[in-house]
Amino acid sequence: MRVARLLVLACLAGGLAGLVPSLGLSRSTPGFESAQQACGSRLEFVSGLEAVFGRRKTHAQALTFRSQVTERGFVNANIIQGCDGFRVVVRGIDTFDVGVDLQSEARREGFPVTLECIQAKPLGRLEAIFGHGRDRPTATAIVNRAAEAGFEGVKLRNDPCGGFEAYLAGFEDQREAEAFAAQANERGFDVVLQRN
Repeated sequence: MRVARLLVLACLAGGLAGLVPSLGLSRSTPGFESAQQACGSRLEFVSGLEAVFGRRKTHAQALTFRSQVTERGFVNANIIQGCDGFRVVVRGIDTFDVGVDLQSEARREGFPVTLECIQAKPLGRLEAIFGHGRDRPTATAIVNRAAEAGFEGVKLRNDPCGGFEAYLAGFEDQREAEAFAAQANERGFDVVLQRN
């Protein structure tokens, strides 16, 4: 009796699965666009440095390797999937100097770490760049100097290859941004406009 119930239940589930369309897909098979987005260019939302401990072809190999990395003291190691496999990385490195220190420590443990730059997804907005600082205190000094000169709202963000960038966004159009940059340059700043 149990076998008959299980058989009926299995047939019902199989029939239902065949009748219900794939959820979450606009078409029955993933297209070129979704494969390209997943593989061609991973969207990053924060710029910065990443210390790459190594690459592996499969997720299982990457899990095993990450375990070796974390057992040796690099507890923040993560796995990032790319087109060529999986990277075991540590992210969140603010400065190039910190990255080099981490790299040296990892190499003493036998890991041939490379430092790689991560560029965040462009937002497409016009920004006034006030400058770059090798570390947070240097970049904060740029922000403070801008505020003292009357340019409130200048913010910091990570540069792709370490360090920080001081920037201001929120311009209505190119003309407003150019007028702002001219005013800032008259006050002794070397402001550059860029679309980011």
